[in-house]
Amino acid sequence: MQPLRLTFLITSLRDGGIETVLLEYLQHLAEDPRYRLTLAIASYMGDLEVYRERIPEGVRVCYLVQAAPLVYVPQQRARRRLGGAIKLWDQLLANPLRRWLVQRGIQRLEAETDIFVDFDTCAYSYLRSIGRPKVAFLHFSLEQLMQQNARRTRRIGRMLPAYDRVVCISEAMRAEAEQLFPELGSRLRVLYNPKDLTRLRQRASELPEDGRIEQPYLLAVERLEESQKDISTLLHAYALLQREYGVEEQLYIIGKGGSEAELRQLAAELGIAGLVCFLGFISNPYPWIQRCRLMVHSAKFEGLPTVMIEGLLLGKLIVASDCPTGPREILEGGAAGMLVPVGDASAFASAIHRLLTDEAYARELARGAALAAGRFTFETIAPQLDELFLGLAQEKA
Repeated sequence: MQPLRLTFLITSLRDGGIETVLLEYLQHLAEDPRYRLTLAIASYMGDLEVYRERIPEGVRVCYLVQAAPLVYVPQQRARRRLGGAIKLWDQLLANPLRRWLVQRGIQRLEAETDIFVDFDTCAYSYLRSIGRPKVAFLHFSLEQLMQQNARRTRRIGRMLPAYDRVVCISEAMRAEAEQLFPELGSRLRVLYNPKDLTRLRQRASELPEDGRIEQPYLLAVERLEESQKDISTLLHAYALLQREYGVEEQLYIIGKGGSEAELRQLAAELGIAGLVCFLGFISNPYPWIQRCRLMVHSAKFEGLPTVMIEGLLLGKLIVASDCPTGPREILEGGAAGMLVPVGDASAFASAIHRLLTDEAYARELARGAALAAGRFTFETIAPQLDELFLGLAQEKA
Protein backbone atom coordinates (compact mmCIF):
# COMPACT_ATOMS: atom_id res chain seq x y z
CA MET A 1 0.00 0.00 0.00
CA GLN A 2 1.38 3.39 -1.02
CA PRO A 3 1.60 6.06 1.71
CA LEU A 4 -1.21 8.60 1.72
CA ARG A 5 0.21 11.90 0.50
CA LEU A 6 -0.97 14.81 2.67
CA THR A 7 -0.16 18.41 1.81
CA PHE A 8 -0.66 20.84 4.69
CA LEU A 9 -1.22 24.45 3.68
CA ILE A 10 -0.59 27.42 5.98
CA THR A 11 -0.21 31.14 5.29
CA SER A 12 3.03 31.52 7.25
CA LEU A 13 5.00 29.71 9.94
CA ARG A 14 5.41 32.08 12.88
CA ASP A 15 4.95 31.77 16.64
CA GLY A 16 1.21 31.39 17.11
CA GLY A 17 -0.98 28.70 18.60
CA ILE A 18 -2.12 27.41 15.20
CA GLU A 19 1.50 26.82 14.23
CA THR A 20 2.25 24.88 17.41
CA VAL A 21 -0.76 22.63 16.82
CA LEU A 22 0.32 22.08 13.21
CA LEU A 23 3.79 21.04 14.37
CA GLU A 24 2.29 18.49 16.75
CA TYR A 25 0.42 16.89 13.84
CA LEU A 26 3.50 16.90 11.60
CA GLN A 27 5.68 15.34 14.30
CA HIS A 28 3.13 12.60 14.94
CA LEU A 29 2.25 11.80 11.34
CA ALA A 30 5.88 11.89 10.16
CA GLU A 31 6.52 8.84 12.35
CA ASP A 32 3.69 6.88 10.69
CA PRO A 33 4.75 5.04 7.48
CA ARG A 34 1.17 5.21 6.20
CA TYR A 35 1.58 8.93 5.51
CA ARG A 36 3.89 11.06 3.39
CA LEU A 37 3.84 14.74 4.31
CA THR A 38 4.38 18.03 2.53
CA LEU A 39 4.15 21.41 4.25
CA ALA A 40 3.37 24.22 1.79
CA ILE A 41 3.94 27.66 3.33
CA ALA A 42 2.48 30.56 1.37
CA SER A 43 5.04 33.23 2.36
CA TYR A 44 8.61 32.89 3.59
CA MET A 45 8.96 34.88 6.84
CA GLY A 46 12.70 34.70 7.48
CA ASP A 47 13.79 35.02 11.10
CA LEU A 48 10.15 35.24 12.19
CA GLU A 49 9.90 31.49 11.59
CA VAL A 50 10.92 30.63 15.15
CA TYR A 51 9.60 27.06 14.94
CA ARG A 52 11.26 26.17 11.63
CA GLU A 53 13.78 23.78 13.24
CA ARG A 54 10.94 21.79 14.82
CA ILE A 55 9.60 20.58 11.47
CA PRO A 56 10.47 16.84 11.28
CA GLU A 57 13.11 15.79 8.78
CA GLY A 58 10.66 13.53 6.96
CA VAL A 59 8.39 16.43 6.01
CA ARG A 60 9.04 18.10 2.66
CA VAL A 61 8.80 21.88 3.02
CA CYS A 62 8.08 24.20 0.11
CA TYR A 63 7.53 27.95 0.07
CA LEU A 64 5.07 29.17 -2.53
CA VAL A 65 6.37 32.75 -2.36
CA GLN A 66 9.99 33.31 -1.35
CA ALA A 67 11.42 36.18 -3.43
CA ALA A 68 12.55 39.00 -1.12
CA PRO A 69 10.59 41.84 -2.82
CA LEU A 70 7.37 39.83 -2.54
CA VAL A 71 7.71 38.71 1.07
CA TYR A 72 9.03 42.06 2.37
CA VAL A 73 5.58 43.50 3.12
CA PRO A 74 4.19 40.37 4.88
CA GLN A 75 7.33 40.32 7.03
CA GLN A 76 7.13 44.03 7.87
CA ARG A 77 3.40 43.77 8.54
CA ALA A 78 4.15 41.04 11.08
CA ARG A 79 6.72 43.39 12.66
CA ARG A 80 4.23 46.30 12.50
CA ARG A 81 6.60 48.48 10.51
CA LEU A 82 4.59 49.41 7.44
CA GLY A 83 4.05 52.86 5.95
CA GLY A 84 1.14 53.92 3.76
CA ALA A 85 3.04 54.15 0.45
CA ILE A 86 4.49 50.66 0.71
CA LYS A 87 1.05 49.26 1.58
CA LEU A 88 -0.38 50.80 -1.60
CA TRP A 89 2.48 49.43 -3.72
CA ASP A 90 1.93 46.00 -2.21
CA GLN A 91 -1.82 46.07 -2.79
CA LEU A 92 -1.52 47.12 -6.42
CA LEU A 93 1.50 45.14 -7.58
CA ALA A 94 3.02 42.63 -5.16
CA ASN A 95 -0.15 41.04 -3.81
CA PRO A 96 -1.56 40.03 -7.23
CA LEU A 97 1.79 38.46 -8.09
CA ARG A 98 1.91 36.65 -4.72
CA ARG A 99 -1.56 35.27 -5.30
CA TRP A 100 -0.61 34.05 -8.76
CA LEU A 101 2.48 32.30 -7.41
CA VAL A 102 0.49 30.62 -4.62
CA GLN A 103 -2.12 29.43 -7.11
CA ARG A 104 0.53 28.08 -9.45
CA GLY A 105 2.36 26.38 -6.57
CA ILE A 106 -0.78 24.60 -5.35
CA GLN A 107 -1.62 23.50 -8.88
CA ARG A 108 1.83 21.97 -9.21
CA LEU A 109 1.40 20.17 -5.89
CA GLU A 110 -1.90 18.62 -7.00
CA ALA A 111 -0.17 15.83 -8.93
CA GLU A 112 1.80 14.88 -5.79
CA THR A 113 -1.06 15.13 -3.28
CA ASP A 114 -3.89 12.81 -2.26
CA ILE A 115 -5.48 15.18 0.30
CA PHE A 116 -4.97 18.91 0.84
CA VAL A 117 -5.23 20.07 4.48
CA ASP A 118 -5.98 23.79 4.70
CA PHE A 119 -4.78 24.25 8.25
CA ASP A 120 -5.71 27.91 8.75
CA THR A 121 -8.66 27.92 6.32
CA CYS A 122 -7.12 30.66 4.17
CA ALA A 123 -6.58 28.79 0.89
CA TYR A 124 -10.12 28.29 -0.40
CA SER A 125 -9.76 30.63 -3.39
CA TYR A 126 -6.73 28.60 -4.50
CA LEU A 127 -8.24 25.18 -3.79
CA ARG A 128 -11.65 25.60 -5.40
CA SER A 129 -10.30 24.58 -8.81
CA ILE A 130 -8.36 21.62 -7.35
CA GLY A 131 -9.93 18.19 -7.78
CA ARG A 132 -8.30 16.49 -4.80
CA PRO A 133 -10.14 15.93 -1.50
CA LYS A 134 -9.83 18.91 0.85
CA VAL A 135 -9.91 19.27 4.65
CA ALA A 136 -10.27 22.59 6.50
CA PHE A 137 -9.39 23.27 10.15
CA LEU A 138 -11.30 25.91 12.13
CA HIS A 139 -9.48 27.31 15.17
CA PHE A 140 -11.73 30.09 16.57
CA SER A 141 -15.23 30.64 17.87
CA LEU A 142 -17.45 31.27 14.85
CA GLU A 143 -20.08 33.12 16.87
CA GLN A 144 -17.45 35.54 18.14
CA LEU A 145 -16.12 36.03 14.63
CA MET A 146 -19.67 36.73 13.47
CA GLN A 147 -20.00 39.46 16.10
CA GLN A 148 -16.66 41.01 15.16
CA ASN A 149 -16.85 40.65 11.40
CA ALA A 150 -20.14 39.26 10.10
CA ARG A 151 -19.17 39.76 6.47
CA ARG A 152 -15.98 37.74 6.80
CA THR A 153 -17.75 34.99 8.74
CA ARG A 154 -20.46 34.67 6.11
CA ARG A 155 -17.75 34.46 3.46
CA ILE A 156 -16.11 31.63 5.41
CA GLY A 157 -19.50 29.92 5.62
CA ARG A 158 -19.96 30.11 1.84
CA MET A 159 -16.62 28.48 1.17
CA LEU A 160 -16.74 25.70 3.76
CA PRO A 161 -19.15 23.41 1.83
CA ALA A 162 -16.43 23.09 -0.83
CA TYR A 163 -14.31 21.11 1.65
CA ASP A 164 -14.89 17.38 2.10
CA ARG A 165 -14.25 17.62 5.84
CA VAL A 166 -14.37 20.61 8.20
CA VAL A 167 -12.54 20.03 11.48
CA CYS A 168 -13.70 21.90 14.58
CA ILE A 169 -11.36 21.74 17.54
CA SER A 170 -14.11 21.61 20.18
CA GLU A 171 -17.67 20.35 20.52
CA ALA A 172 -18.83 23.90 21.29
CA MET A 173 -17.33 25.07 18.01
CA ARG A 174 -19.10 22.31 16.10
CA ALA A 175 -22.39 23.37 17.70
CA GLU A 176 -21.75 26.92 16.52
CA ALA A 177 -20.93 25.69 13.00
CA GLU A 178 -24.08 23.54 12.86
CA GLN A 179 -26.22 26.50 13.88
CA LEU A 180 -24.56 29.07 11.63
CA PHE A 181 -23.95 26.81 8.61
CA PRO A 182 -26.40 23.87 8.70
CA GLU A 183 -25.53 23.01 5.12
CA LEU A 184 -22.20 21.59 6.34
CA GLY A 185 -24.05 18.56 7.72
CA SER A 186 -21.94 15.41 7.84
CA ARG A 187 -18.77 17.21 6.78
CA LEU A 188 -18.14 18.41 10.34
CA ARG A 189 -15.70 16.59 12.59
CA VAL A 190 -14.38 17.35 16.09
CA LEU A 191 -10.69 16.80 16.73
CA TYR A 192 -9.12 18.09 19.93
CA ASN A 193 -5.66 19.65 19.66
CA PRO A 194 -3.48 16.64 20.58
CA LYS A 195 -0.14 16.51 22.38
CA ASP A 196 2.64 13.96 22.56
CA LEU A 197 2.92 13.55 26.33
CA THR A 198 6.43 12.05 26.28
CA ARG A 199 7.79 14.88 24.15
CA LEU A 200 5.99 17.48 26.27
CA ARG A 201 7.48 16.16 29.52
CA GLN A 202 10.94 15.96 27.98
CA ARG A 203 10.81 19.60 26.90
CA ALA A 204 9.43 20.62 30.31
CA SER A 205 12.58 19.14 31.91
CA GLU A 206 14.88 21.47 29.92
CA LEU A 207 15.43 24.21 32.50
CA PRO A 208 16.44 27.65 31.17
CA GLU A 209 19.36 29.64 32.55
CA ASP A 210 17.05 32.21 34.09
CA GLY A 211 16.90 32.54 37.84
CA ARG A 212 13.37 33.94 37.76
CA ILE A 213 12.05 30.43 37.21
CA GLU A 214 13.06 29.60 40.79
CA GLN A 215 10.74 32.26 42.27
CA PRO A 216 7.06 31.61 43.15
CA TYR A 217 4.89 32.88 40.30
CA LEU A 218 1.55 32.72 38.54
CA LEU A 219 1.86 32.18 34.80
CA ALA A 220 -0.03 33.31 31.70
CA VAL A 221 1.12 32.15 28.26
CA GLU A 222 -0.79 34.17 25.67
CA ARG A 223 -0.41 36.41 22.67
CA LEU A 224 -0.48 40.05 23.78
CA GLU A 225 -3.34 41.08 21.52
CA GLU A 226 -6.29 42.58 23.38
CA SER A 227 -8.59 42.16 20.39
CA GLN A 228 -8.87 38.49 21.38
CA LYS A 229 -7.03 38.03 24.66
CA ASP A 230 -7.86 39.86 27.88
CA ILE A 231 -4.61 40.37 29.78
CA SER A 232 -5.94 43.73 31.00
CA THR A 233 -8.53 41.93 33.17
CA LEU A 234 -5.78 39.64 34.46
CA LEU A 235 -3.68 42.67 35.46
CA HIS A 236 -6.64 44.20 37.30
CA ALA A 237 -7.18 40.85 39.05
CA TYR A 238 -3.53 40.65 40.05
CA ALA A 239 -3.70 44.19 41.45
CA LEU A 240 -6.66 43.05 43.59
CA LEU A 241 -4.66 40.04 44.74
CA GLN A 242 -1.94 42.37 45.95
CA ARG A 243 -4.24 44.87 47.65
CA GLU A 244 -6.76 42.50 49.22
CA TYR A 245 -4.91 39.21 49.68
CA GLY A 246 -1.22 40.10 49.73
CA VAL A 247 -0.14 37.13 47.58
CA GLU A 248 3.60 36.52 47.41
CA GLU A 249 3.62 35.13 43.87
CA GLN A 250 4.68 37.40 41.03
CA LEU A 251 2.81 37.35 37.72
CA TYR A 252 4.84 36.13 34.74
CA ILE A 253 3.49 36.61 31.21
CA ILE A 254 5.02 34.72 28.29
CA GLY A 255 4.12 36.08 24.87
CA LYS A 256 4.42 39.07 22.61
CA GLY A 257 2.05 41.16 20.54
CA GLY A 258 0.83 44.58 19.57
CA SER A 259 -0.80 45.33 22.94
CA GLU A 260 2.36 44.95 25.01
CA ALA A 261 3.04 48.67 25.44
CA GLU A 262 -0.47 49.45 26.66
CA LEU A 263 -0.39 46.44 29.01
CA ARG A 264 2.91 47.58 30.51
CA GLN A 265 1.41 51.04 30.96
CA LEU A 266 -1.65 49.54 32.67
CA ALA A 267 0.57 47.56 35.05
CA ALA A 268 2.36 50.80 35.95
CA GLU A 269 -0.94 52.62 36.51
CA LEU A 270 -2.14 49.80 38.79
CA GLY A 271 1.07 49.95 40.82
CA ILE A 272 2.14 46.39 40.02
CA ALA A 273 4.82 46.99 37.37
CA GLY A 274 7.54 45.72 39.71
CA LEU A 275 5.66 42.45 40.28
CA VAL A 276 4.64 41.68 36.68
CA CYS A 277 7.32 40.17 34.43
CA PHE A 278 6.71 40.36 30.68
CA LEU A 279 9.04 37.55 29.62
CA GLY A 280 8.41 37.95 25.88
CA PHE A 281 8.32 35.06 23.43
CA ILE A 282 9.91 31.84 24.74
CA SER A 283 10.18 28.98 22.26
CA ASN A 284 10.03 26.40 25.05
CA PRO A 285 7.57 27.64 27.70
CA TYR A 286 7.07 24.21 29.23
CA PRO A 287 9.67 24.43 32.06
CA TRP A 288 7.93 27.65 33.11
CA ILE A 289 4.54 25.92 33.02
CA GLN A 290 5.93 22.97 34.98
CA ARG A 291 7.22 25.19 37.80
CA CYS A 292 4.44 27.75 38.18
CA ARG A 293 2.20 27.78 41.24
CA LEU A 294 -0.86 28.27 39.07
CA MET A 295 -1.73 28.88 35.41
CA VAL A 296 -4.06 31.72 34.48
CA HIS A 297 -5.71 32.28 31.11
CA SER A 298 -7.76 35.38 30.32
CA ALA A 299 -9.40 35.83 26.91
CA LYS A 300 -12.48 37.24 25.22
CA PHE A 301 -12.78 34.29 22.85
CA GLU A 302 -10.79 31.23 21.85
CA GLY A 303 -10.94 28.08 19.81
CA LEU A 304 -9.34 25.46 22.04
CA PRO A 305 -6.38 27.09 23.84
CA THR A 306 -3.52 24.62 23.52
CA VAL A 307 -1.60 26.12 26.42
CA MET A 308 -4.41 25.09 28.79
CA ILE A 309 -4.21 21.53 27.47
CA GLU A 310 -0.44 21.57 28.02
CA GLY A 311 -1.03 22.83 31.55
CA LEU A 312 -3.42 19.96 32.32
CA LEU A 313 -0.98 17.40 30.92
CA LEU A 314 1.78 18.84 33.10
CA GLY A 315 -0.43 18.59 36.17
CA LYS A 316 -1.10 22.29 36.71
CA LEU A 317 -4.17 23.90 38.23
CA ILE A 318 -5.78 26.54 36.00
CA VAL A 319 -8.04 29.57 36.39
CA ALA A 320 -9.52 30.66 33.05
CA SER A 321 -12.08 33.00 31.54
CA ASP A 322 -15.27 31.16 30.65
CA CYS A 323 -15.11 32.51 27.11
CA PRO A 324 -16.31 30.95 23.85
CA THR A 325 -15.01 28.40 22.97
CA GLY A 326 -12.70 25.92 24.66
CA PRO A 327 -11.92 26.70 28.32
CA ARG A 328 -15.19 25.25 29.65
CA GLU A 329 -14.72 22.12 27.54
CA ILE A 330 -11.07 21.66 28.53
CA LEU A 331 -11.82 22.15 32.24
CA GLU A 332 -14.88 19.87 32.17
CA GLY A 333 -17.26 22.64 33.14
CA GLY A 334 -15.22 23.48 36.24
CA ALA A 335 -14.43 19.95 37.43
CA ALA A 336 -10.80 20.21 36.20
CA GLY A 337 -10.10 23.89 36.88
CA MET A 338 -11.80 27.15 37.81
CA LEU A 339 -13.86 29.19 35.33
CA VAL A 340 -14.68 32.86 35.85
CA PRO A 341 -16.86 35.28 33.85
CA VAL A 342 -15.10 37.12 31.03
CA GLY A 343 -13.88 40.53 32.15
CA ASP A 344 -14.59 39.99 35.85
CA ALA A 345 -11.35 40.91 37.63
CA SER A 346 -12.83 40.46 41.11
CA ALA A 347 -13.99 36.90 40.36
CA PHE A 348 -10.62 36.13 38.77
CA ALA A 349 -8.74 37.33 41.85
CA SER A 350 -11.03 35.41 44.20
CA ALA A 351 -10.60 32.18 42.21
CA ILE A 352 -6.81 32.49 42.18
CA HIS A 353 -6.74 33.14 45.91
CA ARG A 354 -8.95 30.12 46.60
CA LEU A 355 -6.72 27.76 44.62
CA LEU A 356 -3.63 29.12 46.37
CA THR A 357 -5.09 28.72 49.87
CA ASP A 358 -7.78 26.00 49.87
CA GLU A 359 -5.70 22.82 49.77
CA ALA A 360 -8.65 20.42 49.88
CA TYR A 361 -10.35 22.14 46.94
CA ALA A 362 -7.07 22.26 45.03
CA ARG A 363 -6.62 18.50 45.49
CA GLU A 364 -10.18 17.90 44.27
CA LEU A 365 -9.56 19.92 41.11
CA ALA A 366 -6.21 18.22 40.58
CA ARG A 367 -7.97 14.83 40.49
CA GLY A 368 -10.43 16.18 37.93
CA ALA A 369 -7.62 17.69 35.88
CA ALA A 370 -5.75 14.38 35.77
CA LEU A 371 -8.85 12.62 34.44
CA ALA A 372 -9.57 15.36 31.88
CA ALA A 373 -6.02 15.49 30.50
CA GLY A 374 -6.17 12.08 28.82
CA ARG A 375 -8.62 13.34 26.19
CA PHE A 376 -5.87 15.39 24.57
CA THR A 377 -3.14 12.82 23.88
CA PHE A 378 -2.37 11.19 20.55
CA GLU A 379 -3.15 7.80 22.09
CA THR A 380 -6.76 8.96 22.40
CA ILE A 381 -7.01 11.00 19.21
CA ALA A 382 -5.07 8.78 16.77
CA PRO A 383 -8.13 6.70 15.70
CA GLN A 384 -10.07 9.87 14.91
CA LEU A 385 -7.11 11.17 12.93
CA ASP A 386 -6.97 7.99 10.88
CA GLU A 387 -10.71 8.19 10.22
CA LEU A 388 -10.26 11.76 9.05
CA PHE A 389 -7.53 11.06 6.51
CA LEU A 390 -7.56 7.35 5.68
CA GLY A 391 -11.35 7.22 5.85
CA LEU A 392 -11.67 10.18 3.49
CA ALA A 393 -9.17 8.63 1.07
CA GLN A 394 -11.13 5.37 1.00
CA GLU A 395 -14.39 7.24 0.50
CA LYS A 396 -12.98 9.10 -2.50
CA ALA A 397 -11.20 6.09 -4.02
